[in-house]
Amino acid sequence: MVFDKINSFLGARSYAMIVAISLFLTALIARMEILLGYEVSVAAFFLIPIAISTWYAGRLTGIFFCILSAAIWLTMDVPVFQHHYENPYAPYWNAAVRLGFFLITEELLNYLKRHLEIERRQARTDDLTGLLNVRGFTEQAEKLFGVSARHNRNITLACLDVDDFGKVKEKFGQKVGDELLRVVGRKIAASLRASDVAGRMGKDEFAILLPETDEAGAKSMFETFRLALSQEMERNGWPVGFSLGVVSCNSPRASLEDAVKTADSLLYQAKSGGKNAVRFSNCPGNYAGMPR
Repeated sequence: MVFDKINSFLGARSYAMIVAISLFLTALIARMEILLGYEVSVAAFFLIPIAISTWYAGRLTGIFFCILSAAIWLTMDVPVFQHHYENPYAPYWNAAVRLGFFLITEELLNYLKRHLEIERRQARTDDLTGLLNVRGFTEQAEKLFGVSARHNRNITLACLDVDDFGKVKEKFGQKVGDELLRVVGRKIAASLRASDVAGRMGKDEFAILLPETDEAGAKSMFETFRLALSQEMERNGWPVGFSLGVVSCNSPRASLEDAVKTADSLLYQAKSGGKNAVRFSNCPGNYAGMPR
């Protein structure tokens, strides 16, 4: 659809570009208003740059364009078209009404955008742990794998499973089981860099994605992380461990699907080999060779 293409185009522009586009449209509308004369007004189309600036550049920028548009309209109303009013305050009253209308429109758009962002975030967030859910994690992971492939950068995916989680639920109950998962979620979130992504993929299954991270960096991070998780479980008296399958990719041929398959296989090896362990390998097609 046309609006989807426009949204895709504008959504990829920088703040400066959005301001420039809005200024251009504002100037174009003002020029058309002057050329067409008072009888054929297009000034209502000032709402277009107001909407664009509000949606893509933020509330304060939208307010600026509201004031700018109202001021231009006032300038055209009196000095340009030389309208004469019996009440000398009439043009300023009209300008204030137009500004109020612009500001109401801007605030409604800003309110709508905020709530759409909240709904979008909630639709991609796991309610229990606060991490991404399967949908949210997959969307972010696909983008990061795409960036990694285009620029030939390292990227590491880890699949984590809580060993003997079912026994904890049986012994302590559902509430304790939920609290255990919340603690795991908080520990994962606290260990992430700003560029990292983590999600809850199932009942007691988690995934962690580390851009710009090779196998050596992953080994250092996840061995330390698993130990910290285990110590936290001991402090709470929860008899669980953590098995991880960690796969590092440095090939443009590596995909999220390949990485997930390899990480799942490594996770299975860790669990079948006695649990509470980490298994590392490379993505199929890595320059360093096939998985060990």
